[in-house]
Amino acid sequence: MVSRHYRRVQDRMSSDAFEAKVQSKIAEWGGLLDSEAASLLVLEAMGMDVADWTPIANLEGNAEVSIRGEVVALTPVREFSRQDGSKGRVVNATIKDGTGACRVVLWDDDVGLVTGGRLKIGGFLRCLDCFVRRTNFGLEVGRGKFGALLPE
Repeated sequence: MVSRHYRRVQDRMSSDAFEAKVQSKIAEWGGLLDSEAASLLVLEAMGMDVADWTPIANLEGNAEVSIRGEVVALTPVREFSRQDGSKGRVVNATIKDGTGACRVVLWDDDVGLVTGGRLKIGGFLRCLDCFVRRTNFGLEVGRGKFGALLPE
């Protein structure tokens, strides 16, 4: 299956070469990326802008956005049990840009970005195609099924 992202570079490389770069990126990130996120990183490495960045001040509930900002706070990893008995982990990160700040929730496998040292206070986080929802704590951004959280 040809990635929708490959179409942007099909004049520069073969589908097999693009897929090899995607698989290499997934391996580089220790399996934390899905092929969608890895494809975006490959495009970015080729000098292509992969997102229209939304200023944090413009976030609205029930929207899909791409934001980036500096990590200014991280909560400790919290482990919990789900109703089905499985275990889960969560970390809340606060990021800010020149317009404001918001909370980004990292669930389960994404917590590995923090525990593995890739996401730290003072670093930057790009949230691609993530979902915004309104909570009792204000607006919060989550990766969702098709989004990507990429520390810089």
